Amino acid sequence: MRKTTLLIGAVLAVVSTTAHAQETVTTRVMVRAVARDAKAIGDGVGGAKVTIVNVATGEVLAEGLQQGGTGDTEAIMSTPRVRDAAVYEAEGTAGFLAELTISRPTVVNISAIGPLGYPQAVRAATKQMLLVPGQDVLGDGVVLELHGFIVEIVSPLPLDPVNAEVQVSARVRMMCGCTIEPDGTWDANAKTIVALLKADGRVVSQAELVYAGATSMFAGALVVPFDVRGDLTLDVIATEAGAGNFGRHEIPLGAAR
Repeated sequence: MRKTTLLIGAVLAVVSTTAHAQETVTTRVMVRAVARDAKAIGDGVGGAKVTIVNVATGEVLAEGLQQGGTGDTEAIMSTPRVRDAAVYEAEGTAGFLAELTISRPTVVNISAIGPLGYPQAVRAATKQMLLVPGQDVLGDGVVLELHGFIVEIVSPLPLDPVNAEVQVSARVRMMCGCTIEPDGTWDANAKTIVALLKADGRVVSQAELVYAGATSMFAGALVVPFDVRGDLTLDVIATEAGAGNFGRHEIPLGAAR
């Protein structure tokens, strides 16, 4: 009986000591928002907002802006992956290092939203995990993958009047801002870019945009039906279903002339 009492007392002492130590331990977590089939989302496209929330209480434990560059192209896109090898740890690669104060094992939602510089392309990703006080998650850290493309209609400009034909030019890039070209690291031939002319939300004309000779630029022409009426919009949609990437940009146009 005495031995049992002593054992219980020793266990309680250890638990008490551990709990006290946890109250003063800072837990560091590296979070990296990366583009699906591409690189880290860095300063060039506005970075990404990262938030870490305590699932049980809803308390925001950390939040901030992911900053830095897109990372080492060779390491991320070309080098065969070896188990536990760092991919995004090259100096200067974008990430957000959170410093949390937690006193017990805590389930959190870690979220990222970006690229912040292109509202029409912004997407979010969330991962839920258990964090343990004092157990840092560094190196590549927690990787959150954002699917999509950055699509920008270059011409026509918003509210430009529509004639019998609309010449469309669009810039399409990966979510990290990485450029697209035929047979490049990000192959234009694997992607489909379509322009849609809509009247009151109904598609009245469409055309595929083809590579225009400069990285990430695509162009084509839309024929405007002679009887088109109503509020007109131009919608450019980029797709690569095999990679799970889709993006779009829509603008209003002026009345047909």
